[in-house]
Amino acid sequence: MKDKRAAGCHFHFDNNFAKGQSTFGGIDLYQIGEICCESGYEIAPHLQFCLELSCIVSGSGYFIIDDQQVPVREGELLFNAAGHMHTIRTDTTGPLRFVYMGFMFNEEAGDEFAGMHDFFQSAPFHHAKDTYNLMMPFFRNIDEFYSQKPHSQIMIKNYLEEIIVLAYRTFTEKDGPAPRYAPAKSAHSVGYTVYSVIRYIDNHIFELKSIRMMAEQLGYSYTYLSHTFKDKTGMTLQRYINHKKVEKALELLKYGNISITQVADRLQYETVQSFSKAFSRIMGYPPSHYVALQREANRPLSE
Repeated sequence: MKDKRAAGCHFHFDNNFAKGQSTFGGIDLYQIGEICCESGYEIAPHLQFCLELSCIVSGSGYFIIDDQQVPVREGELLFNAAGHMHTIRTDTTGPLRFVYMGFMFNEEAGDEFAGMHDFFQSAPFHHAKDTYNLMMPFFRNIDEFYSQKPHSQIMIKNYLEEIIVLAYRTFTEKDGPAPRYAPAKSAHSVGYTVYSVIRYIDNHIFELKSIRMMAEQLGYSYTYLSHTFKDKTGMTLQRYINHKKVEKALELLKYGNISITQVADRLQYETVQSFSKAFSRIMGYPPSHYVALQREANRPLSE
């Protein structure tokens, strides 16, 4: 199957740069963009000349590195090392959408980046679930290239470094035990306990299904955690979680350009209806209204 770029893409936003043309500190950026491919689409085999990170936004397909076929789906990351053959094939069941960037470290990169480079090149590819939600800095960075607002160069450099560091953390942590929070349980630790809950929610908003699950991970009883949080903050723990999920939903709907159903699924709501009700209780209007407001705000003045 040949590369059908013209006929096989719903859309393709791409920025390509020659070596030395786009440098951000210790990072030489070669390409950054987003592509949505029709079912059955294939990018022809090509030699990977730089490091490349892809974040799957929706759909499913296969990344083929050398002779190994790796199935990928929504919410996953795939990192390709340089010097290996690379092919991308969309599943036959529907489109595949992903964001990507190709880069190399240059002589200005410090020792920490050198260690990351060695890790990224230690295998033909690295594959993991996107536990740090890299999709958001990816989209913000692409938006900086698209809009070219004042000081975009500073923002692009910061986003590039954030994406690379979080990708490194994702791949190096994925095979180890899940980090377990164990705050001190002394008579004077109530404030720290509440803070550890807040931090846990911030770091696990996409995996958080219940307070009981969180209490178990933190090493507390459900009753103690709920009572302590309400006593210290004046807000029930469930209400706080609801607010944080809606806050993340606003971010996804504004920057991620993904559907309301996908957002509900990412945030572990059982149905899109339950998500819409939770959203409406906090915002005063449904998520569909927020999407319409964002569409209107982004409409060109010439229309």
